[in-house]
Amino acid sequence: MVTSWPTETADLGPPAGKRAKGLRLLALLLVAAGSLAALALDRQARAPVRELPPQGRIVYVDVVGWYGRSPAEVAARTPYELTLTGLPAGLPHAIGDWQGEDRPHDPAIDEWLERPDVVLQRTYRRDDGALLWLSLFGSRGPKSYRLFEHTPESCYHLGGWRIEELTVWSLPRTPRPLPLNLGLAQNGAQRLLFAHLYIWDSPARDPERGVVSLRLAAPVLSSPQSTLRAMADGFLAQLFPSTLTWRRF
Repeated sequence: MVTSWPTETADLGPPAGKRAKGLRLLALLLVAAGSLAALALDRQARAPVRELPPQGRIVYVDVVGWYGRSPAEVAARTPYELTLTGLPAGLPHAIGDWQGEDRPHDPAIDEWLERPDVVLQRTYRRDDGALLWLSLFGSRGPKSYRLFEHTPESCYHLGGWRIEELTVWSLPRTPRPLPLNLGLAQNGAQRLLFAHLYIWDSPARDPERGVVSLRLAAPVLSSPQSTLRAMADGFLAQLFPSTLTWRRF
């Protein structure tokens, strides 16, 4: 369970100015990732929606993008199709105790994220009054870099919000924790808790196959801790109920 606001921070990786070096490193890593074990996991990860096993689909989650792979990267099971080919149909409006409704499309997304291949924006509510804003954006190829360049913390800052806290936090899961970028922002009397992570359908993390950026935000109504409990223990635990022992490093 989430019991306190995290205070530990982590390096989010090299800046965009090192893209060329990062791409060369990526090419080497992609070759190294082409092992038989990775290919076996890859075949399982590409199962279509109608063939999801009872244990769920395997996806690969991290807090950094094409420029690096963090030690926190994890293989997770999900009962939903949270991949570029499975969304938006793969995520239902009813998730556990939460009920979602689609939000109108924001034209700014087309400008800042270069018309993503997948756009899903929903508001999820729970009977106890808990509220979450969910956004899922997915892209392939060169424009997928926009998902790592335009992050929630940069967008909120440009929108007039002051970032109070920014950390890489781990949601306890079995057998390995699930990492997410977690932040707290303030604008006047309003406070906002936000989180985001990246999802791949293969351990190869191939840009041509694409990536999905999952973003959550919630108004802080009583305390950041209670909002975090609703977001992490309440909602994200439904999306990622368990992890695997798989490690890249």
